[in-house]
Amino acid sequence: MMNIVLACQYGASTDLLAVKMQEAAKRLQLDAVINAYSFTRLEQVVDAADLVLLGPQIRFKKKALQEQFKDRNVEIMVVNTVDYGMLNGEKVLLDAIAEIQKNENRNSH
Repeated sequence: MMNIVLACQYGASTDLLAVKMQEAAKRLQLDAVINAYSFTRLEQVVDAADLVLLGPQIRFKKKALQEQFKDRNVEIMVVNTVDYGMLNGEKVLLDAIAEIQKNENRNSH
């Protein structure tokens, strides 16, 4: 099972995207847990995550969060702005899966 965490300033806007991603996962018959949080709650949820997706409005926090969680086995990426704005849950989900698979391949070598 994949565990994808979305994060934004307060967790509200990413919550809408998380719902769209959950719908896409169900439609594609994928086993995934997808939740949205304020970036301030990441410390509490990051250990269970395979990937943290940042909303475009907090992209400037990516480097600091990567540094903060460098000893954790989690990747952090920023959601594409257009996909985020269009609430394209399926595209964001597929991008997230590709990133998770890329990281699994990198870690297995």
